[in-house]
Amino acid sequence: LKIYGCSGKGFTGQCQSFSCGYQDCCLLPSFFQTRLVSVRATGQYNVLLFTVEGCRLHCSDNDNKSRFVDAKGWNNIGTAEYSCVDGPF
Repeated sequence: LKIYGCSGKGFTGQCQSFSCGYQDCCLLPSFFQTRLVSVRATGQYNVLLFTVEGCRLHCSDNDNKSRFVDAKGWNNIGTAEYSCVDGPF
């Protein structure tokens, strides 16, 4: 599972990539947790991003705040904060 994220809208600003194993619930690096504004899946699979609450439950969507991310991605996630990633979805 691979994601690409940037600190600015529309994939601008500082950008980083992150990889997570297939069907793993991976904690995101601090950049993705605190500075993420635009994000897309760059690997073969779509992923879900989870909040801190979702991460506590090993990537569970019990708080209904996860975000589906595909190759098109999101140009602006606003102030949403995510702490972990899982997939494929």
